Amino acid sequence: MRRIAGAVGTAVLQILKWMLKIVLGALKLFLGLIRLILLLFCMVARVFLSFVRMGTF
Repeated sequence: MRRIAGAVGTAVLQILKWMLKIVLGALKLFLGLIRLILLLFCMVARVFLSFVRMGTF
């Protein structure tokens, strides 16, 4: 009986570990996407501000 409980516990730990890896991978992907969007927004803002500066001088 103890051996079965140990095997079940090991299987549950493996499942939890893989679930955590999937969640962390999705979080890493999400944060990378947010970083890319912010970098793109920063680039567009710089171009816009340079045009505004050229128009004011």
